[in-house]
Amino acid sequence: MRPILIVGARDVGKTTLIRRLISDMSRPIGGFCTEKRLTDSTGAHSVYLHPAGLPLQARSYTPDNRVGRWDGRTMQAFPAVFDTLGTACLSSIAPEALVVMDELGFLESQAPQFTQAVLDALDGPAQVIAAVKDRPDVPFLQTVLAHPQAQVFRLTPDNRQELYQQIRSLL
Repeated sequence: MRPILIVGARDVGKTTLIRRLISDMSRPIGGFCTEKRLTDSTGAHSVYLHPAGLPLQARSYTPDNRVGRWDGRTMQAFPAVFDTLGTACLSSIAPEALVVMDELGFLESQAPQFTQAVLDALDGPAQVIAAVKDRPDVPFLQTVLAHPQAQVFRLTPDNRQELYQQIRSLL
């Protein structure tokens, strides 16, 4: 099955679209999702990685799954978390599963095992749906978007419903 890659501007709704698409699926879900959590009123925040099928109430927010931290000036990446937890989320996925990658960005660029696991999943037997940050300056993301089998969909505020219908028919 061809990987489905959703690219678009920040906060355009890539994650919302993926959540909507998988909400009524009966297929097993594999892969990962990331979540930004504000740490104070200045906008400082951390980004956490979770297995995609993990219910919200079971998620934890600890250094063991923190992949990035923004202190208001600089973003600090924790590539070792991608290489351990992130890679584990992409391993041993059943061929009938839907592999969710929400989202692929710049933080993982320095995580070689994880980036290879992403590329392997794109070539694997399971269907992949991924949100991809729109960052032409990140070689890893450009490699993902250039995958020869990938179907790339650009999400905008004007085409959300149309893309939902189009991608839903592919799943």
